[in-house]
Amino acid sequence: MALLLMISLQSAEAKIPSFEAYNVLLRQGPNSTQGYNTVRCGGSEQRSVPPGAAQFGDIFCFDMPLYKEKDPNSELLGRVQGRYSFSQLTGGNVFVTETFILNGTSVPHKGSFSALGIEMIGKVSSKPITGGTDDYELVTGNAITTPIPGPLLDAFGNTQFWFNYQFLFS
Repeated sequence: MALLLMISLQSAEAKIPSFEAYNVLLRQGPNSTQGYNTVRCGGSEQRSVPPGAAQFGDIFCFDMPLYKEKDPNSELLGRVQGRYSFSQLTGGNVFVTETFILNGTSVPHKGSFSALGIEMIGKVSSKPITGGTDDYELVTGNAITTPIPGPLLDAFGNTQFWFNYQFLFS
């Protein structure tokens, strides 16, 4: 047991280098049947909300690619999976839980780590990294999310948002 604890503490002390990645959130449009990676998976009734809009309590689930550059043709570093919910009555904030699963060739460490916290829509936000698996076991740090201006509609009617992530490990 002591040996396991010592190995775990040594892996937690190993320095994980900071890195950055990009992802594209493609929220399903009102008439879309393909091309999206984010869907409304729970929350409020959509009684008086226009198609594609969101309101307090709405929950969205995602499975998005992580790219080396802001280009869907750049190297795929892994995926980010999780959910976000609109957490402020007047809008503007979402509560995000996300797990980053890394397996790209230019990522020096393999495994996954999670982050959770509040993101302010349209603003740079920071969430704590809360541990992970494999090379990221017991890591801590911050995941800084920067929205890239210019949401667009894709060819399928999905709303496209790009983000830059900076991962800073303690």
